[in-house]
Amino acid sequence: MSANSEFELRHEEGWRRGLGNMMDAGFAAWWSTNLWWVQTLMWTAIINVILAGLVWGAETFDPQEAPALFALFGGLFPPIAITIIMQDAVVGEKLSGTAAWVLSKPVSRTAFILSKLVPSGVGAVVTMTLIPGAVAYLQFALAGVAPDPLSFILGLGVLAVNLLYFLSLTVMLGVLANNRAAVIGVPLALAFGQQYLLSMIPPLRYVLPWTLVLPPPGGEGLSGAIAASIMAGQPLPTLIPLYVVLGSILLFSGIAVWRFQHQEF
Repeated sequence: MSANSEFELRHEEGWRRGLGNMMDAGFAAWWSTNLWWVQTLMWTAIINVILAGLVWGAETFDPQEAPALFALFGGLFPPIAITIIMQDAVVGEKLSGTAAWVLSKPVSRTAFILSKLVPSGVGAVVTMTLIPGAVAYLQFALAGVAPDPLSFILGLGVLAVNLLYFLSLTVMLGVLANNRAAVIGVPLALAFGQQYLLSMIPPLRYVLPWTLVLPPPGGEGLSGAIAASIMAGQPLPTLIPLYVVLGSILLFSGIAVWRFQHQEF
C-alpha cells in the first residue's frame, strides 16, 4: 500500500475534523498490532489460572465464591496495566513533537483526544475484561457453579467502568502534565492507596472506585463490593460509588478535551 493510500479522504468539519482517520489509527494501534492478543492472553491466563487453582484444586474453597473472586482479580490488576499502557498516549506525543505534527494536519484537538479515549477504552474492555470474563464463565459452568448470565454480564460492566476510570484519569493527566512521572504516578498511587484513604476518610467510599471491586475497609468478605455482589446475586450495597465513578469518567474526559484546546505546542 502506498503512503498516500493510507489515509482516506473524508469531509468532516468542526470538532469532527479528522476524527474518522484518527479513530482508525487508534483502533489499528490495538487490533492491527500484537497489543490485543498479548493483553488478551495475559489477562485471560493470569485471572483464569488463579481461579482454576481455587475452583479445581483447593479442598477448602467454596466454589460459590468463584464469581466474586473473578471480580476481585479482574478489578484490581487490569487498571494498573491500562495506566502503564496509556502513560505515553498524550504526554509522550506532546514531548516528542508528534502531537504538534498531527495537529498541523486537518485534525481537531477534540478528535485527537477522542482517538486516545475511545479506541483504547474499547480495546482494554474487550481484552482485559470481556474475553477473560467469557473464559471464566465457561470455567464456572464446567465446575457447576456458573452464576446467572445476566448478573455476570452486569458485573463485567462494573469492572469495565472501573477500568475506564483509570484510563480516562491517565489521559486527563497526560493533557495536564508535561512529565511522565506525574501521569503514571497519580493513578498508580490511587490504585494502591485507596484503602488507606478510605480508612482515614470513610466518606470517600462514595467517590473513589474502590468499592466497585472491593469492600470498604472493615467490611466482611466481598459482600460490600458492587461487582462481586452483582455476580454472586447478593443484596447490593449502595450504587452511589458506581454513579460517581461514571460521572468522574465523563468529567476526566471533558477536562482532557477542554484543556487540550488551550495548549500550545
